[in-house]
Amino acid sequence: MTPVSREKPRRLTEVRGTPRSAAGSLWRSHRERRRSRSPLAFLTEHFWPWVKNYVAVMFRPRYPFPAYSEPASARPGVFTFQEKATVAMAGDWGTGTRSAFKVGEQIRSRHPDVTIHLGDVYYSGLEEEFEQYFLGQNDWPRGKSGTYLLNANHEMYSGGKGYFARALPSVGQKASYFALENRYWRIVAVDTGYFSRTFPILELLLSCLIRVHPDNLQWLKEVAFPDPTDRRPVILLSHHQAFSAFDTEYRRVFSDLEPFLDRVLLWFWGHEHRFAAYAPHPSQGNIVVRARCIGHGGMPIELGAKPSTNDRGLVCLDTREATRLDDEPIGYCGFSFLRFSGPNLTVEHVDENGNLLLEETWSQGDGKVLGKVTRRAPELTVLPGKSVNAIVES
Repeated sequence: MTPVSREKPRRLTEVRGTPRSAAGSLWRSHRERRRSRSPLAFLTEHFWPWVKNYVAVMFRPRYPFPAYSEPASARPGVFTFQEKATVAMAGDWGTGTRSAFKVGEQIRSRHPDVTIHLGDVYYSGLEEEFEQYFLGQNDWPRGKSGTYLLNANHEMYSGGKGYFARALPSVGQKASYFALENRYWRIVAVDTGYFSRTFPILELLLSCLIRVHPDNLQWLKEVAFPDPTDRRPVILLSHHQAFSAFDTEYRRVFSDLEPFLDRVLLWFWGHEHRFAAYAPHPSQGNIVVRARCIGHGGMPIELGAKPSTNDRGLVCLDTREATRLDDEPIGYCGFSFLRFSGPNLTVEHVDENGNLLLEETWSQGDGKVLGKVTRRAPELTVLPGKSVNAIVES
């Protein structure tokens, strides 16, 4: 592969509007690797090589899905973390923008025990894009005790090799799904990205094809959730959203995970480039899900989208304007920071400048988990007729 020869960071104008299609994302990857200066060079250096590359990627097999080989009794993919620990998470961080690096520095300054990326390294998860914008010493921050990476659609647009063959070995991760646990809490992460890039052209219309891999589902059943009496609250992580007030809903992801949702306290996902918090929303089986969208890690946050009338229980979101591009408002990037202390959990939602936007706390006792909104920035937008406290209600 031709190495990326450019200076960091990428400009916001370069990554703004990155397509959610394999074709468009691969085009941007290819265009960035070669700069043409004439129409003939454009055809010979850009267009025809891109067509050849796109066809090769679309019709080559995906990178083989790594599954744990140990028996379920050995609980492969389950790791412990301390009862007093911090975990930093962000989604859609791998853009190489100045805002992404600011988020990375904010996370790094907090010295987290664990960091988790919810997926998307742009434009199409090539090995050199991981090298240039994600795996460097000053790129995605490493946790003192561990760093974990989820798979996503942009990783799979180039077939997944950059993610599976380069990124995962760099952090010592064997598979794209895992769990962390201590005496009081569990964090369970799933792979919803592997079946992205299914059919050219039609890929964006076939959201039903986005699902959890069968090996991942078997692991959930046999390893992560084998004991129905284990009632430790679960923090569920995925890249794709189950529902949305703004965007595509991946209902098959919802139905795949429904057997385990009765033990999930909070579900964090990315994919949509925004911060948004939802009140409990019922699944098809009437199990309520409290969702937090944190796909605002590094992509320019375009503020033009408005929630639909069927808002899925959307309560609050960040609509603050950070800058403008072509006279369009661009919002703030950010991340979530989890502080575990025995049976208590504090979740801080923080922007790229270190400003606390929202803080929620959760406490276990008498077989219940009670939540409370303890701090809220006045600038946080709460939908008319909604109370911010709705995000923690049962």
